[in-house]
Amino acid sequence: MPQYEYQGFNANGKSVRGSIALDSVAAAKAQLRRDGVFVSHIQESLVVKSSESGNSTFSLSFLQRIPQEDISNMTRQLATLVAAHIPLVEALDALTEQIENKKLQATIARVRSDVNEGSSLHQALSKFPHVFSELFISMVESGETSGALEIVLLRLADFLEYQNRLKKKVVGAMIYPILMIAFGLVAVLVIFTFVIPELESVFRDAQASLPTITIIVLWLSRFSLSYWWAMLLVLVFIFFGVRAYLSSARGRRKWDAVRLKLPVFGELTRMIAVSRFTKTLSTLLKSGVPLLLSLKVVKNVVGNISIREAIERASTNLTEGQGISGPLRRSGQFPPMVTHMVAVGERTGEIEEMLERVAEHYEFQVESRIQSLTARIEPLMIIVLAVIVLVIVLAVILPMIELNNAVL
Repeated sequence: MPQYEYQGFNANGKSVRGSIALDSVAAAKAQLRRDGVFVSHIQESLVVKSSESGNSTFSLSFLQRIPQEDISNMTRQLATLVAAHIPLVEALDALTEQIENKKLQATIARVRSDVNEGSSLHQALSKFPHVFSELFISMVESGETSGALEIVLLRLADFLEYQNRLKKKVVGAMIYPILMIAFGLVAVLVIFTFVIPELESVFRDAQASLPTITIIVLWLSRFSLSYWWAMLLVLVFIFFGVRAYLSSARGRRKWDAVRLKLPVFGELTRMIAVSRFTKTLSTLLKSGVPLLLSLKVVKNVVGNISIREAIERASTNLTEGQGISGPLRRSGQFPPMVTHMVAVGERTGEIEEMLERVAEHYEFQVESRIQSLTARIEPLMIIVLAVIVLVIVLAVILPMIELNNAVL
């Protein structure tokens, strides 16, 4: 079904704009007139719906993903409107006018059209899996079923903001080391390309014996100048080879297992996965989503196959009428504090509160560990760069000293 973007005026003379999905321009104009909108301009949107798959795709936009921050802001705005007892269709209509992201605006306009035609909110959202996650749709469904949609939307907005903060902390911690590495590589490349070849001609004319370190640096310079294309091809081959291997089920499973055992970074990776697990599971359970369905959803957000398989085993244990703390403990993937708190929650019937406490603890631990890791990486990177510079300087200065002594 095609989608159209329109501009016009409402009954109060206020300028309005948005999107609507119907079979034709005439049908869209007729629907807008019934909604009290006087259309001044209408055209087909960039958002199209595939009639075969039933999924939305964004043509001419290279399938760019909508930022999670925009989705969390939209969710909080919708929760505010629903809490004010505004009918859902009117709330979605008002939300369409408030959203600045054009792709998200067009998506919500399509959701509004489906809800207006009789679909439930979670059914309308499920047609856009590239925008709204399974967790998002499951929580909205539970909110509609329980009659507490505004509460669930507020919890969902809090959770999305928490996930966004966590992601920014991790990315922010990696920016500095990446910049340092890039700067070091560029500096070495410039020295090997422009400086060392000039010095080599000086040393050759002097016909002096060179120290081993100078010979090695000169060889590296000649090799990089002569075979830079081969080095580039090797790097490209390694990049795509590693990428293909990690894209396979076997490669991803092995890499995820290795990630958890890496020095320093392994513990941080586990903390982030545990934080996601406890926070997501707590949010789902507090929103009224059954435990078994919550585990099915939460296993896809931990970001690690080894931990996901442990959650799957816990789900199987739950279907057999047992608890989940035992399989989580036996997997060895969860810290003892987590499994102990889950066991206590199962005995007392307060598993949501226990998970929330664990999530808060690990959120603090992740932030503290990231700060500690950044504090360690900065001097380490400085030392590495200093050693590289020292080697190059020695390779240049030592022959110069020998030449000077020979002249004297």
